[in-house]
Amino acid sequence: MIETKRLALIFDLDGTLRDAIEPIKDAWNLAMEEHNLSYRFDYPTIKSFMGLTPKETIDIAFKDVSFEKGEEYFKILINKEIEYLKTHPGKLYENEESVLKELNKKYDLFIVSNSDKGYIENYLNYFNFNKYFKDHLCAGDTKLEKYQNILLVKEKYRLNEVFYIGDTLKDKIESEKANVNFIHAKYGFGNINSQCLSINSLDELPHLIEKVRKS
Repeated sequence: MIETKRLALIFDLDGTLRDAIEPIKDAWNLAMEEHNLSYRFDYPTIKSFMGLTPKETIDIAFKDVSFEKGEEYFKILINKEIEYLKTHPGKLYENEESVLKELNKKYDLFIVSNSDKGYIENYLNYFNFNKYFKDHLCAGDTKLEKYQNILLVKEKYRLNEVFYIGDTLKDKIESEKANVNFIHAKYGFGNINSQCLSINSLDELPHLIEKVRKS
C-alpha cells in the first residue's frame, strides 16, 4: 500500500476539468466518414454521452446493430478520438491551472473517469498537468464501474477523507456507492435536483473545501 495523509480530491474529467464535446464530435464524424459508415453525431448527442461507460454509450449510439458490431464501431470512434484529441484538446475551465496549482499544495489530486485508455493521458500531457495529479484511473484501464475505480484509488493510496468532484447525477450516485463526499460541478453538463454540495465555477472549489473542513 502507498501511504497518504492529506485529504484527497478525485475529479471527473468531462464537464468538470475539460469541455471536449466539440472535438469529440468532429473526431467521431471523421471516423465514420473514413470507414464509410452512415452514423453521424451532433453536439447534443455527444453531450448526452458524457459520463457514460463505453457499454452504455454503445447501447445507445449503435442500438440498431448487435452489441458486438457496436463494439467494433465504437473502437473505431475511440481510436480516432484519442488520436484527434492529442492536437485538438478541447477547452479548460476559467482559471483552471491556477486552481489546480493551489489545490495541489494542500491536497492529493486524482482523476477517475469513465473514459477509455489514453483519454486522461491526452488531457494531462497536452496541458502539462501531470505535475498536479498523483494518479488517475478510467474505465478503459479496468473495465469497471466508476465507483469501483474510486474504491481502487482509495485502497491503493489508503485514502480516508475523500471528495469526488463531478458534474452529473451519475457521478453523485457513483460517489455514494463508493462512500465518498460529492461536490457537484454545476457549470458542467448535468443537472442534479437533490441537494448536495456544489460549485458554480472551479474557482469556488478551494474555498468550499476549506469551509466544509472547518464546519
